[in-house]
Amino acid sequence: MTVAVLLLALTACGPVKYGGVSQTLTTPELKYRLIDTIGSPLFCGPPVVRIPSDAEASQEAATLRSQDAASFDAIVHHEKLDAAHLTADDDRRIVQQVQVLQALPLGADGPRFRFDYIAGRPSPEHVVGTIDAHGTISLESHDPTQFPGRGGCPICLAATVRIATPDGAIPVSDLRAGMLVWTVDAGKRVAAAIAIVRHTPAPFGHRVVRIVLADGRAVVASPGHATADGRRIGALNPGDLLDGSRVVTIDVLPYSGDTWDLLPRSSTGTYWADGVLLGSTLANVGQ
Repeated sequence: MTVAVLLLALTACGPVKYGGVSQTLTTPELKYRLIDTIGSPLFCGPPVVRIPSDAEASQEAATLRSQDAASFDAIVHHEKLDAAHLTADDDRRIVQQVQVLQALPLGADGPRFRFDYIAGRPSPEHVVGTIDAHGTISLESHDPTQFPGRGGCPICLAATVRIATPDGAIPVSDLRAGMLVWTVDAGKRVAAAIAIVRHTPAPFGHRVVRIVLADGRAVVASPGHATADGRRIGALNPGDLLDGSRVVTIDVLPYSGDTWDLLPRSSTGTYWADGVLLGSTLANVGQ
């Protein structure tokens, strides 16, 4: 009998239990216990990954060490790194592992923590259960699923983002081909008809990025969405310029439902989303 069949038989009779340890574990340690026992989380990241330079990776690792020692210590222990002699590759591994831990949220459920995510296992499964402070796991269900789903990993906008039009700001989910939006053409702000509107279902566990600028503007988009100058939302850092203002904060948030994008008929294909000039992911889609 295969492990998958055995687990299916066991969960049919109730939760599968995995024993814990004597000491109390930190939240990052609990996440690694789930990763090692149940499986690593599958999640959508930017389609174009920016590899940090040696200096950038070193700075990010140092910041994590000073601001989130529990995560730093858990990563170093799990990846079997020497904290006193970290190489540039070690720093980059730490940065990558931060994303893995962020993709596995734990919610308080009385004396335990509840998990609900897509695990590799090695084929994708939707796993649900609880883990206590000592790492005792109760796997309540593990159902085969598709990841990321028929629409692929979204690189679009949250449905509530409002697009600037001659008739005022309109939710992107209410726009249709042929409607007018503000765009940039030949260096000028002009009204142009929408050529394409597309939407993609976000897979379970999808995360979006909320960018807040120094002038108060804020926009929510998938990490892979393009800025007007061709960068990716997920590659921005605090202090970077975006549409003439500095990025102040960057938050990664859970998201469910469809993500949306549009393509105006202009030379740039850009548009204003919640007041921020962005590019379109549909520029190469045939019209």
